[in-house]
Amino acid sequence: MPSPPMPPINPYDGRAAQLVPLPVERLPLFHWRPQTRLLAVGSRDGAAFDDDIAVHERGTYQRRLDAGLLTAARARSGAAGVAATWCASLRFPVGLELLADAGGPLVVATPPLGPLAVLHRWLPRVDAWLLMLTAGGGPLAAAIAGQGRHVEVVLGLDGDDRLPDLPWERIAAVHLVARRPAGVEATVERAWSAAARARLPTRLAVYDADQPHSDCAGCGARLVWRQGGTARLDALDAVTGTCRTCARPAGFTLA
Repeated sequence: MPSPPMPPINPYDGRAAQLVPLPVERLPLFHWRPQTRLLAVGSRDGAAFDDDIAVHERGTYQRRLDAGLLTAARARSGAAGVAATWCASLRFPVGLELLADAGGPLVVATPPLGPLAVLHRWLPRVDAWLLMLTAGGGPLAAAIAGQGRHVEVVLGLDGDDRLPDLPWERIAAVHLVARRPAGVEATVERAWSAAARARLPTRLAVYDADQPHSDCAGCGARLVWRQGGTARLDALDAVTGTCRTCARPAGFTLA
């Protein structure tokens, strides 16, 4: 019986187009350690909704990575940890190992695509996942959502009314964006966003361009104010993770 074909080698693994310190709010990651800075390492445009590596990486300058470079860059930037922001981070296993060696918490932004063995290796080691999803979901989506320590979803909207089949009760937050924002009118994107909100479970924290702030589900107090990638803690108690106004648990993962 012939052996199964080997998966194609990623010629960009172990390299990155960007190494830049970012607040977690810019990833966007809203319910994990607010105001934390991470060293984002990956593709020029960050995580994508697909894994067409050639399209996303071709034509960009790629810097070879090593653990010393990443450790030094993290220390100089004052970043608490690192974030894998390749177009499809699970297809960059060498890069993921290098990021883990840099120290601090590890965040992985990725579509639910890649080798199952790589996912199984990283599920217990990743502190937070940013899952790039479309209406069709993906082969690894349920495993990441069901087993990841902290999972937030970026849901790419394109007018498709379906929702991925996920254990939504384990999702900390959902971020609604146009899958291909170029050429999409603001009124159309708002309509897509409103339709998605109506389909998502009501207990979920859902964010879009018009609603970047976190409010208490109990009393309505503003927990976290956000604008342009900056954040200010208002009614959120950063020690207990509760609302200072009504003491309701706010659903944040804190340091």
